[in-house]
Formats: sequence, C-alpha cells, structure tokens
Amino acid sequence: MVAEKERRERRKGARLSVVRLGEVEEGRFVRFPTGTEGLDRVLGGGIVSGSVVLLAGSPGVGKSTLFLQVAAHLVKEGREVLLVSAEESAVQVKHRARRMGVPDDIMVAEGENLDGILSSVPEGTDVLMIDSIQSVYTEDLNSPAGSVSQVRFCADRLFRFAKERGVAVLMSGHVTKAGNVAGPKTLEHVVDVVLYLEGDRGSLLRMLRAHKNRFGPTDEVAFFQMTERGLIPIEDPTLFFASPGEWAKVGVAYGVITKGSVRLVLEVQSLTHYSYYPVPVRYSVGYDPKRLAIVLALIEKRIGVKIGKKDVYLNVSGGFRIDEPYGDMAVAASLLSSLKNLPLDNAGVFIGEVSLSGEFRPPPDLSLRVVEARRLGFRRVYVPTEKRFEGVETVPVMDIKGLNDVI
Repeated sequence: MVAEKERRERRKGARLSVVRLGEVEEGRFVRFPTGTEGLDRVLGGGIVSGSVVLLAGSPGVGKSTLFLQVAAHLVKEGREVLLVSAEESAVQVKHRARRMGVPDDIMVAEGENLDGILSSVPEGTDVLMIDSIQSVYTEDLNSPAGSVSQVRFCADRLFRFAKERGVAVLMSGHVTKAGNVAGPKTLEHVVDVVLYLEGDRGSLLRMLRAHKNRFGPTDEVAFFQMTERGLIPIEDPTLFFASPGEWAKVGVAYGVITKGSVRLVLEVQSLTHYSYYPVPVRYSVGYDPKRLAIVLALIEKRIGVKIGKKDVYLNVSGGFRIDEPYGDMAVAASLLSSLKNLPLDNAGVFIGEVSLSGEFRPPPDLSLRVVEARRLGFRRVYVPTEKRFEGVETVPVMDIKGLNDVI
C-alpha cells in the first residue's frame, strides 16, 4: 500500500459562443410525412430529420405494426429506412409485412448489440427504427439488457448518433403496469418526442397521443382501428364513441370533451343500488375516482340525496377516459338519473365543470363543443350559461340544484 497525494486539476473547456437571442439564425426543421395523417398531426407535421422519437405502448397494442406502415410509406417516397428488430427475427417481420401488404424493399436487420447496429447503418439512411429500446444493450456495461443503466446509455448513444448523422431515430418502448415508460425517467428527457399508443387488446380502438414534443404541440391525439392490414385511421372518431340513443335510458348521459383539436361526444353510464356490504362500493372506469367522490358529496349535501348506503358504479363507454373537468355535469346527471330511477334526455348533452360550491362552469370552447353535438344529431344542450346557440335548444343549468330540477 503506497500513499499518494491526491491532485485535482481544473480542466478548462472551450469557451462558449454567447450571443443575444435576436442574433441567433433561425433554422428550419426538415420534415417528411409518415403517410398517416393522424401520426403527422400528433408529431406536428411529420418526422423531423435528426430527431429522436419514442413510441411507448403495452405489448400487442400495435407499435411494430405502426413502424412497418411508416417504413413502407417512407420507402415508397424514396427515403432510405432501416428497421432493426431486437425482439423478433427477420422472418417474423416478413410474415407481418406480408399480412399487411407492405412491400419487400424495406431494409431489415435483427440484433441487440447497439455497437453492431450503429456500425451497420448504411450511408444515406434517413430513418433508423429500433424495436425496442429495452432489448438493446452495449458491451461497455456489464448489466443486462433492459436495466436502467443500459436503457439510459443506449438512448444517449442513439441521440448523439441522430444529431451527428442527421438520421431520424424512431424507437419503441414498453410501458409498466402503471402506464409509464419502462426504464429510467431520463429516457423521456433524452428523446425529442414521446408518443403513447394506447388501447385495450380486446378492443379494436387505438389512441395515439403526444406526451412530449419539442417540435410541435402536445395536446393532439389520433384514433386508429386495428385490423389485419394494420392501423386504419378513424376519420370521424366521435361516431365511434356515442350518438343519440333511440330512447331515453336511466343512468345514461352524454357529454362533450376535447382531445387536442378533436371534440368527442361520450356516453356516461352509472348504476346505483342499495349496498349489502359494510363498506359501499365506489367503482369508476374512465373517470377519476376522486372527482367521482366530489360529485357524490355535492349530490348528498346540496340536494339531500342519501348515498352512504348505496353502491355506485360509473363507466365511460368505448373504453375512453375523461381527463378534463368539463365532463362533471354529464357524470352528475347520470348519477342523479340512476339514484332517482328517472330516464334522461337521449337527445341532449351536458357540458360543464362543477365546483365545490355546486356551481357549474362552462369550458372556454363551449361553442365548438355545441357545434360537434349538433353535428351528431343532438337537439338540446344543458350548459351553465344564458347564451343561445344556433340549431339547438339551450337549457341553462347553473348549479347542481338546477340540474336536479331539470331531471
């Protein structure tokens, strides 16, 4: 054992070029469309050259299918695309492509070693697709593929490769049971765009949304239908979820929510009955259970309806989820209808956010939501305003007591 004196030397890095914001030259992003209108809209106009895009989703939701569709269109447009499959063999990829009707002129490689992948990318490649990032590893680290260090290191290498070569990198990623991207949180910070492809494997509906986008908006969504030929865009997603019912039903109300630039009419269903359990059941599908507790508390306090001994079940049809507060009035109307056993208006929609005082508030884009409801054939709108809208009958509902009187 020999004692050594520790020496610390400060390394001077290269001086940075400091300029004022007005002196910065405006660069122009080079985009190329993917051939899928919904995907282009979510990306902000197409894939940006030299960007890194992460497509996350649960197993079997359609990530590999979407990659093949995008690759087929880009090759048709004269782009050079390399699809690296780290989870499947090239034979499996060919069988999927043949089933989808995708041409055979797509460059495909199978492998998990990142160094081998990057060294095999031909010159002139425009897009590199990695399926998936959790299956890729580098021999510079001793940890197995999919570990936190491997995913972080490989993502960083791919990011630097994209910026140095000007190649757009698209990589798929798995999600956890909680619906988040598997691996370190830094993975989402490294990439330029994070997309989520969501949907139940038992349903044909798929929703694509942006969680992060350095080149466009993050509030856009696109809807697809899974078929044997791939993901087919749904031109009018509202018709896929709800339309005016033939007759009035107990516990069924309609509301209008906004997803990016798309407005959807959703059907809210509720069921309440006397509970035989010591603790009544409060079950919600597609709606925040905490907001459901608020609505139930307002019904009991402001209207006087006793709910403490009743089970409450709430469901948003179509496997969709209400992520905004302006579906509160539809939820409250559905619950009141079930509690009183009175059918609701099958040709009306309920739009509004409820406050803790029991008052309803209109959304900023109320007129656009009313237009969408009218387009689908709804004849009445229940809204917290005295304003009149063309083509529909307006029923002012200012608070939860007024909603109870209407029902």
